[in-house]
Amino acid sequence: MSLQLGIPLIVLASILQGAVLSQLRVFGGQPDLVMVIVLAWAVLDRAQEGIVWAFFGGLLLDLFSGTPLGVSSLAMMPLAFAASFIESRMYRENFVIPVVLAIVGALLYHILYVLLMRFLVNIQIEWSVVWWYVTLPSVVFDIILFVPTLRILRYPYDWLHPRQVTV
Repeated sequence: MSLQLGIPLIVLASILQGAVLSQLRVFGGQPDLVMVIVLAWAVLDRAQEGIVWAFFGGLLLDLFSGTPLGVSSLAMMPLAFAASFIESRMYRENFVIPVVLAIVGALLYHILYVLLMRFLVNIQIEWSVVWWYVTLPSVVFDIILFVPTLRILRYPYDWLHPRQVTV
């Protein structure tokens, strides 16, 4: 994500998620806006920009939400790395692939996040409660947000990264 779009977008998403969306809980889950934006950009951009923004977005998210510093980054970076291998043309032609990517990405993010909180921060976790009352409702939010975010970010991505035309 180029700097003129990436920095304001990630900062705004981190503040919004930490201050506003954390209060919007349905069945214990909340939208993970930063993760959705990072995952969508990683799909659009085959370079490693998604990993860089996963790192910075995770740090900002941890600063604004009070989570131990680095946990969100460590949970998002492998997702951004894996998503960067998906051909961006695939999502433009197929509606199912972004939905599957959102499901898998959100599940893996929450699993990694909970594992990091359990083993690095040593927080006691009741797995069934976390699964049913945090992870699954949050995944539903993320699925709903992912496809529109991918469609919206496509336009600034195409503007910032024009395609090479060979004659």
